[in-house]
Amino acid sequence: MTPTVPAEYEGLWRRTGIWRSNGSSDLTTQVWWFQSASFHIDLRIPADRPMVADAAALARLPPEQRQRFAAQTGFAGLTVVDGARCAWHPEIAFPYVSSEVDAGIMRFDSADRLHETGLDNSYEEDWLRVPTGPVCGVRLRDTNSAAIAYLLISEQWMAWAYGKPDDAFVADTLNPRQWSAFSIFEKQDDWILIASNFPWLEKQASCKASEVSLAVVRQWQPEQFAKLPWSEAQWRITNTAAVA
Repeated sequence: MTPTVPAEYEGLWRRTGIWRSNGSSDLTTQVWWFQSASFHIDLRIPADRPMVADAAALARLPPEQRQRFAAQTGFAGLTVVDGARCAWHPEIAFPYVSSEVDAGIMRFDSADRLHETGLDNSYEEDWLRVPTGPVCGVRLRDTNSAAIAYLLISEQWMAWAYGKPDDAFVADTLNPRQWSAFSIFEKQDDWILIASNFPWLEKQASCKASEVSLAVVRQWQPEQFAKLPWSEAQWRITNTAAVA
């Protein structure tokens, strides 16, 4: 597909801080923003998110702790840059897809430092690039359900997001099958899942590095089928934002 993002945006960005117009700030939430030529995956995990062994353990937490779990955010979809304006159009999200416009005015302070200002001046964010090399982005659809997935991959980093547009985290029911999932992987000897809005998955080996790679994914084409080692679904590739 035609790129919707200038090349200087592509890669992995880590947020160093956010400063809001109400005087509050956040320097501790872990944020990963993966950006390809068109697609993004973004995951944000507050420092005080409860660590639980599984969904059953989450259900045993008091209501205020379940609300902190819901303070995580993840979203994936299309990014569109128009001049200095960068807009994110999530197709799936945790805790849910918001109807609010998600866009900011961007300023590159250097090739590896990016400053974002909210359209309404309600916040300022600083971003620092993590060296990744080329990033390939793919949108997929489960052939047996309405689930959608995004895969963004470089040589050493990978992000995976899947879910349905109407997924929503409901603290009273706590059904993980109704939540979109977002995961960040780092290549060590194997691909290691280092961060997820499903914390019980973290620090696990997902698959061997040879099973999924940038070299393989960049060859994928729309309408082909893909089998991913961490997913039981059969995925059909719908769009690619591949590197040259």
